Amino acid sequence: MTKSRLASLLGSLALLGTLFVVLPGLGADEKKEAGSKDGLYRPLGLFTEVLSLVRGNYVEKVEVKPLLAGAFSGMTEAMDPFTEYVPPEKMPAFEAARVSREKGDHVESGLVLARRAGYPVVVTAVPGSPAAAAGVRTDDLLEKVNGVSARNLSLWEVEAALSGKPGGKASVLVVREAKPRRQTLDIVRTSWKPALPAAERVSGELVVTIPAFGAGTAGSLAGILAPLDPTKSIVLDLRGNAFGSWDEAVRAAALFVPAGPVGELKGRKIQTTSWKAEAGQRVHLGGLVLLVDSGTGGPAELFAAALREGAAKELGIDVPAAVRREEARAENRLEDEAPPTPGPALDKKKLRVRVVGEPTFGMGITQEVVRLASGGALKITVGKVRTAAGRSLSPRGLEPDDRVFHVLPEEGEELKTPDPFLARALKVVAELPAGPPGAS
Repeated sequence: MTKSRLASLLGSLALLGTLFVVLPGLGADEKKEAGSKDGLYRPLGLFTEVLSLVRGNYVEKVEVKPLLAGAFSGMTEAMDPFTEYVPPEKMPAFEAARVSREKGDHVESGLVLARRAGYPVVVTAVPGSPAAAAGVRTDDLLEKVNGVSARNLSLWEVEAALSGKPGGKASVLVVREAKPRRQTLDIVRTSWKPALPAAERVSGELVVTIPAFGAGTAGSLAGILAPLDPTKSIVLDLRGNAFGSWDEAVRAAALFVPAGPVGELKGRKIQTTSWKAEAGQRVHLGGLVLLVDSGTGGPAELFAAALREGAAKELGIDVPAAVRREEARAENRLEDEAPPTPGPALDKKKLRVRVVGEPTFGMGITQEVVRLASGGALKITVGKVRTAAGRSLSPRGLEPDDRVFHVLPEEGEELKTPDPFLARALKVVAELPAGPPGAS
C-alpha cells in the first residue's frame, strides 16, 4: 500500500470515528459502559477487522474508497430515511444544487422523498406541483431518474435531477403496487405554489381538503370556517399532506383546539422551539374527522395530533399518561394482554376528533448540514417534534382510530367504492357527538 493510500485509509477511518461519535447508537453504548474506552473503540475495531478481512480475502481486489462510501451510506440509512452522507467529491454538486434552489428561476419538482430499501420513495407529490401533475403518487418507488438507476443516488441528487429552470423536463420510472407495476412519468417544470384548502359537500357532509401547510393555509382555512355553524362536525382531509411549515400548521390547529401548548421541536444541539395556541384563536367547536394516509407527514402530523389530543383533554383524559402507555406497548415493554389503543382515549366513541385512514409517515424532524474535516458533509437529523403530551412524531407516525385498508383492483378493473377512505370518514362523522364540547 502506498503512503498516499495509507493516509487516505487512516483519514477515512478517522472520519468514521467522527460519525460514530455523532450517531446516537454509539452514544447509547457509551452510557452503558460509562468510563470504559471499550465502549468507544470496540465498534471501530470491529469495522477495521472486517475491512482488513475483505481486502485480504475477497475473491477480487477491492478498493477502500467504495467500501467506506458504502459503510457511511449504510450507517446514515440505518438512522432514519432522511439522513445522508455527502462524500467530498460530490460537494461541488451538492453546493451547486443548494445555490440553484435559492435562485428565483429555479423550479422544484414538488416531491417529498424518503429512502426505503435503498431506493428513493415518494412520501407525497405536493398537490399543484409538477410531480403531482405528472401522476406521481404517494408510496411510488423511484427506480430510475432520467434513465439512471436511483439505487445509488442520494435524495438530494434525485431532487437536483428533477428540479431546474422552467420549461425543462425530467423523467422517473416508478414502481407501485397498482397495475401496471412500472410506469415512466414525465415531469414538466412549471411555476407553482402549494394549493390552499378547499371545501365541498359530499353526501351532505362538509369535507375540507388541506393539501399542504404552505403560507396562507391558516388564513384560508379560517375563511372557510367563518360562515359555518361552529358546532357542526366536519371532515378534514389531510391525505398526501407532508409539505409546509410547522408554524403554519400550529396556526391552523389553533382554529380547532383550546388554548395551551401544541408541541415542541427539541434536540441535543439546537434551541428548543415551543408552539402553543392562544386564547381567542379557536373558531370551531364541533366534531372532526381527520382523514390521513401514508402520505401524511411532518406539519400535518403535528396538526392532527394536536386536534386529537385537545379533544381527549377536554374529556378529562390524562393524555400524557395515555401516550406513555401507548408508546410502551409499541416498544413491547408492557406484558398485559389488553389490546393497544390507537388514540389517547380509552373509549374512542366519546372522542370528538377521530383519525381515519392509514398510519401516517412519521417525519417529525428537522435537519442540518454538518461540514466534515474530510471535505464532505453530513445531512443529519438534529431535532424531533413532540406533541404537547410528549408523543414523538418520528419514526412512528400516528395510528388511526379507524383503520382503512387499500383494496387494489386487478388490471382493467375498477374499485367498487371509488374512495373507501372518504366513505369511511363520512360514516364516522355521522357518528360523532353533536354540539360543542361538554354538550350531552
